[in-house]
Parts: sequence; C-alpha cells; structure tokens
Amino acid sequence: MNFVQGDLLSPNAILWASTLAAVATASLALFKLRWAMPGFIIWIASADFLKRILFLGSESPPSELEYYWMLTLPDLILAAAILRIGVDALKERSLPFRPGTLDYLVGAFFVWSALEALNPTFPIIVRLAGFKSSGIYVLVYLLVRVMYQRDKTWLGKLVPFLAGTAAVASIYALYQAQFGFAAFELDWLDSSLTELGSGVKGELGETIAWFGIVRPFSIFASHEQLGWYLSFVALVILAHWGRRPLGWILLILLMITVARTLSRSSWVFLGLALGLTALGTTLARRKMAKDAVIALLLFVGAIGLWTYINGRMSAENPYLQRATVVGSYEWRIFSFQEVISETSWHRLLGNGIGSMWVAWRMKAPGTFNPDERILSHVGTVDIVYELGIVGLVLFVAIILAAAIMGLRHLRSSDIKGQQSIGIVGIATVLAVFIANSIVTTVLMFRPIAVPFWAALGIVGSIQHGNIQPAGHSLSQELQEHS
Repeated sequence: MNFVQGDLLSPNAILWASTLAAVATASLALFKLRWAMPGFIIWIASADFLKRILFLGSESPPSELEYYWMLTLPDLILAAAILRIGVDALKERSLPFRPGTLDYLVGAFFVWSALEALNPTFPIIVRLAGFKSSGIYVLVYLLVRVMYQRDKTWLGKLVPFLAGTAAVASIYALYQAQFGFAAFELDWLDSSLTELGSGVKGELGETIAWFGIVRPFSIFASHEQLGWYLSFVALVILAHWGRRPLGWILLILLMITVARTLSRSSWVFLGLALGLTALGTTLARRKMAKDAVIALLLFVGAIGLWTYINGRMSAENPYLQRATVVGSYEWRIFSFQEVISETSWHRLLGNGIGSMWVAWRMKAPGTFNPDERILSHVGTVDIVYELGIVGLVLFVAIILAAAIMGLRHLRSSDIKGQQSIGIVGIATVLAVFIANSIVTTVLMFRPIAVPFWAALGIVGSIQHGNIQPAGHSLSQELQEHS
C-alpha cells in the first residue's frame, strides 16, 4: 500500500506534466476527432523518450509503476478516439463506412486477439500486457477507416506531423551516433527496467554496442524501432512529397539515419517496400516508379556511405562487421525448427497473447521448458505461438485479401494522387509481412504496429473510394471526371 501511495504521490514533475499533456491530447481527440491521428503520432514518437527523462536529475530511478504509466499515455489518445467513434456509431446506429471483406477479417482478428487474453496457459498479467503491447493497435485500422470517411485529405494533413517527428528522431540519432548517449540515457540502460543494455554496469552490451560501434535509438526504445519508424515515414513522404525539394531533403536525411541504425530488419523492410512500390507503380504506369527507384538507390548509397566512413571495406570495419554478423540468424532457424517440431508452438488455440516476448520479459516459464524462456525471433512464428493456428489463418487471410485488393487497384482508373498512395500502402503491408516472417518480430512494438495497421487501413479505404492528397477537394474530383 505504501508503494502504491508513494507512486501516486510521486514528486516527479516530468511524470505529472506528461500525464496532464496526454489527458489534454486525449480530450482534444475526443471532441475534435480530426486531431486524433496527429496527437497520437506525436505521442507514439515521444513516449519512449519521456520514460527515459524520468531518470533525469533524479537521485533514485523511477519505480516500475511510474515507468510503465508513461508508456500507457499514448493509449489514452487512441482510447479517446475509439470512444468517440463508438458514441457516434451508437447515435447513428451504424458505422460511418460500409464494411468489406478486409474489414471483417481485421475485425475477426481483433476479436480473436482479445479472446486470447482469456487463454489460461500463461498468467493473466502476461496476457493483459501482451494485449496492451500489440493487440489494441489493431484499432488503428478502424480509426483510419473512419478518418478517411470523414475527410479524404486527412493523410496529406498528417504528413507534416510524421515528417516533423521523423526529422527530430533522425537528427537526435545522428547526434547519439557521433557523441554518444546522455547521462540519463545511460542510467536508463543500466536500470532493471530495460533489457536493451544487456551488459554489466558501465558497458552498453551487445544490443547497443558491438565491434565498438554504437547503434543509436534516438527518441524510441531501440535502434530497431527507430529504423522501422523512419522507414515508414520515408514511404509516406515519397508518396506525398516526392515532387518537392523538401521531400527529397527529408528522404536523404531519413535514408542516412536508417542506414546508421544498423537495424538489418528495417533495412530488409525498407528495401522490400521501395522495390514493391517501384514494381507496382511501373505496372500501373505511374511516374512515381522512377522516384521509388531513386529512393532505393539513395538507401543503398547511405549504407555504402557509412561503410566508407567507418573504414571502407577492410576486415576491421566495425560498421561492416556489425552489419554482417550472422550469429543472430541462428535464432531464426531455431524458431522455424521449433514451430515445426514442438507441438506447444502450434496449438490450434495458441498459448495466449503475450506468451512469447511478454512472458520472457516478466520471467514467466515456458510451456515446455519451465526453467528457461525460449524465444522466437520470427513474427509469424510468434503469431502462431500466441494466437494459435486460428490466429495465423486470420492474419494470413488479411494479408492475402490486402494483396488481392492491391492487384485490383493497379488496374483501377487513377485520380490525382490516389493510386500512388494505394500502391505505397499495399507495398508497406506486404513488406512488413515478409520481413516479419523471415528476419524479425516487430508487431509487438507500438511504433511499428501503429504504422502497419494504418497502412492496412489505407488499403481498406481504397476499396470503397479515393484518398485525396491535401488540397484536392471533392469538387476538383468531379471536375476531373466530367
């Protein structure tokens, strides 16, 4: 009781200021739904930095309650937005859009994820934390579908917020790579509240520094989340600002930073997404194909730039050594071996949401090895382990439905800006699915799950209408048709 009272009466000004700011943003989302996505994106990008500055100027580290409360603040904005959508739907007695196949599949996947919180295989705290860490972000799909129906220019209006957060993250990441981490960040890495440091006190550990080269995490929780978020934003900028000089300046900055994160999973994702975008826009005979190829070459050049800076192609090049280390791929092979041979890894109903990584984080025992948590490093394996074969079938059905819609979209008539946005959306969804199935597990991370479900929401929206770029009104659309 004293522990809880101590946390509730915390003197940490950062904690209280952040809480008040989050409540204000949630209130704005509730009463002005058009501000839900911009506010949500800003909190997605800042929550992990805010949790770290709890260590700033504090004689004692923050408690677990304070720390994890900071991580729940972005969810207040999403909850307020969904509440507003629910209230409006009750008033109108219907959703603001006509559901299609993809909508029903996503809805079924969300319901199944929620039901898996009742799976008794692991403790309830594991399941609730697992649902909070990834399951609730499926609701971003609903938010995007509703936002599209209310204002077809919403995505164009969101781009400045995405670009701003990505620019700040990039600049700070390059600062960390050059000058190292601030004292409060080192305190965070040394704390028991993160596994990222994974070294003894005073050492950064293999996750952050290996072969003498630091992987920056900027304002996010890890270098991987940083690399993926910047990659998502780069794709949106390419679709919306690809004809502007400012767009290419930002793209160059983001490409350089993504390369420097040394997150190979984000490299795979961004390379695949740009390649699929180039292929899709070529088949659709869109001029954006050239821009996608140029962006891909810029990205390859950025990787080459850091390789050159850190010692060209010599065997002692720390950047090249860290980028090409193969030991971690053994975990991927192990993941596939286990999902094939170990029955507890592919049950029909699964082991409950959160039972893979959240259970490991909370030191909950495994289902077949009570003395050690054995982890998958492949996202699709995580899905079948947690949500079972039923959950896997639903997820794969979502991807197949999105892919079919994407192929149809390539043959659709083009209205200014609409087809390129749709192609980038489907390229993003497919690239996430491929990368998540072969090299990494990422959908449990909020800065990755949110853009993924948002991209899927864009794909769902183009089935029923045309997303317009900012400044492109309905009257302009009608004039073009006439």
